[in-house]
Amino acid sequence: MTDLSKKSKTVSGESLSWIGIGSYGIGGRGHRDVSLTEKKSDRIYIDSLQYQFKRGYNFTEISLGYGHGNACRLFSEAMKGFGIDRTKLFITNSLYPRDFNLPNEVERDVDEMHRIFDTDYFDSTLVTQSLTIKYGYDKIVSMLHKLLESGRTRFVSLSNAGKNFIKKFKKEFGDSLFAHETHLSFEVRINQDAGIFDTCDKLGIVNIIWRPLRRNMSSKYSWDLLVELSKKYKKTQNQIILNWIAHLECKPMVMSTSKAHIDENWEANSFTMEDWDYERIQNFRVPNFEVPEIDWDKKGEGIGMADFAIGFDDNYKDFKSSNSN
Repeated sequence: MTDLSKKSKTVSGESLSWIGIGSYGIGGRGHRDVSLTEKKSDRIYIDSLQYQFKRGYNFTEISLGYGHGNACRLFSEAMKGFGIDRTKLFITNSLYPRDFNLPNEVERDVDEMHRIFDTDYFDSTLVTQSLTIKYGYDKIVSMLHKLLESGRTRFVSLSNAGKNFIKKFKKEFGDSLFAHETHLSFEVRINQDAGIFDTCDKLGIVNIIWRPLRRNMSSKYSWDLLVELSKKYKKTQNQIILNWIAHLECKPMVMSTSKAHIDENWEANSFTMEDWDYERIQNFRVPNFEVPEIDWDKKGEGIGMADFAIGFDDNYKDFKSSNSN
């Protein structure tokens, strides 16, 4: 199995921080195909990013589509203003199908990202299973091989894929396949139950988790187990969740513009819970909730994993409503 400790390093040799910077929402929430919401001043985003650099956060996943391009622009400005050496950050450039109308736009975005960040490489270039379906597996794979061969990307990564596709990509790229980014949270365990994390562990692929706190929605439910463990360890519910994810040797990414929350998240890995408590979290499933069929192979049969994770609260609300009688 691949030694992940050797793989998970910046160009300058630093190991990746246990938690990463969530970039979706920087400069406003939304891709280029939707209107932006929750947009704050540029200064707020830049200050929060620089504070995360100061605390030791050193990896992120970012896309030109995030915030209509604002996320990349502000991240680059924060880096330059802070004076952080590019080689000390691990940056994944993500390519999502919703951001492209034509195949040639994919490579155009790659070029634009290099220009914005004033760099000749990204640490990883990420594609989704859906992108390969939209433009053809061979075309996307060929593009990624060219980026690897030219040194414009150190690794490739996947997002929101099923086990069969992860295995296919591993066979294609070998040790050049760095990570699989997907969802895990206190309520949503579909990737865990489907064996996604175990598959990546066995293949030497880093598990990176997006939206692990579900934008603070998990703590709003005040689940009995989280409340109990929060009191027991004198930590916040969010810290309990992040600590558990780190215990699984997954790397969460969290977006925040609050220094207090950035500190809270960073310090979530500063304590250890009893094995029994990790096991109890591991075994938790939302009571009396039936998970819908997941469309792992993107055949149009069932709901997409990411759609289910993002829409969990509405699904859960509908489920409770339909079973209230």
